Amino acid sequence: MAPPLLQLTDIRLTFGGKNLLEGADLSVSPGEKICLVGRNGSGKSTLLRIAAGTIEKDTGTRFLQPGAKVGVLAQEPDFSAYKTTLAFAAADLPSDEGDHAARFLLTELGLTGEEDPATLSGGEARRAAIARALAPDPDILLLDEPTNHLDLPAIEWLEAELSSRQSALVLISHDRRFLERLSRTTVWLDRGTTRRIERGFGEFEAWRDQVFAEEEATQHKLGRKIADEEHWLR
Repeated sequence: MAPPLLQLTDIRLTFGGKNLLEGADLSVSPGEKICLVGRNGSGKSTLLRIAAGTIEKDTGTRFLQPGAKVGVLAQEPDFSAYKTTLAFAAADLPSDEGDHAARFLLTELGLTGEEDPATLSGGEARRAAIARALAPDPDILLLDEPTNHLDLPAIEWLEAELSSRQSALVLISHDRRFLERLSRTTVWLDRGTTRRIERGFGEFEAWRDQVFAEEEATQHKLGRKIADEEHWLR
């Protein structure tokens, strides 16, 4: 198996006085299609931002293979420094390569490249952000809610585009169908730590329920043992 392009190990982070991450791991190898799942507020977006290198963890290690390119789609991209959608979408391209890839992707997504970012609708902003993430043809794509504000044709285009690329993917999404069709591995962030299964999102709920059932059985046995020991002491 190829060594990981990106590796997060024992990531810990306290946020607002709460231990949000308590030993989370994430390993991304070439071509892997990973969905990152968990309850709302569990820290999925935070872990993805640590993977992207945009925020710092308290402790733990982040390793990125030298030369590996990472494309990031944040939930709320910052357009403030750009006068057009093309300038925004081409911002991560090397200056000697031109903006051809960004312009092509914007056209595919129904934009001209001349739009003023200050006037974009939610859907147009999402399309411009997708173009920026995809344009450099990165080795890893970190995508946080990529289908938000998109209509069905745009979602179907994005699904086909991601399926055709060799990039590794880490996806966060509330779109179950999107996750089921694209993911091959599931990483579950639960109570600050991560579990991993080499199966896609379609099998997540059965796996989660099995984990919870096993935890409940273990707790029940522990409770019985404590009760027996208390009885013996009495």
